[in-house]
Amino acid sequence: MKHKILIVIFFISASLFSCTKLDEKFNGDLPDLAQSANANIDALLKGVYTSMHVTFQDQANAFALTEMSTDELIGPTRGPDWDDNGAWRVLHAHKWDGDNVHVRDVFNQLQGTIFAATDLLRFDSTSSKAAEARMLRAFSHYLLLDLYDQVPYRDPGESTLLPSRVRKGTEELDYIVAELNAIIPTLPDGPLGAANKNAAKVLLMKCLLNKGVYANRAAPTFDVDSDGTAGSV
Repeated sequence: MKHKILIVIFFISASLFSCTKLDEKFNGDLPDLAQSANANIDALLKGVYTSMHVTFQDQANAFALTEMSTDELIGPTRGPDWDDNGAWRVLHAHKWDGDNVHVRDVFNQLQGTIFAATDLLRFDSTSSKAAEARMLRAFSHYLLLDLYDQVPYRDPGESTLLPSRVRKGTEELDYIVAELNAIIPTLPDGPLGAANKNAAKVLLMKCLLNKGVYANRAAPTFDVDSDGTAGSV
């Protein structure tokens, strides 16, 4: 009987202690703690480039989404594996839905590059390497705008615990144009395999030539703007 009484007392005590109010105090979040560390800009920039490998070196990702969905590319059938259960016919016929793996993966991959570039800019925002990161980020922004017409974004150092903001249409295009104009003077002249002045100028040209498309995709205009640039091609 004595043992039973002790057991009852133990469980009552445990239940009382478990109701104690716990006041948690947070001394900071991960971005704030990382900000104080010594950043290796070369390694961070390499990480931005690395984040683009799967996106652009695998034909099933950005290439398939931008080309297979047009008349520029069609997937041939050369056996039981080439058709991939009709995956490319879905893109070619514009019959995808919100669960399409290619539509989802390319969006996530481009967002990964944007995150890596923005993370670098928390530590360095003025050097030529920072300009490279901004160029790669602008390129990813452009593809997101072109493919999805909306681009979630955060500023360097902004908490990832908060929902990202979103730009669409001409607002996003104006941001990309401003970014490119700002970084072209700082970008290196080469090499060919890296973000450089000429690559930024080509991207800027694509933005200016296609302004009307992003202003109104259903009926793009071809008028010349007040600044002398064409609304679209």
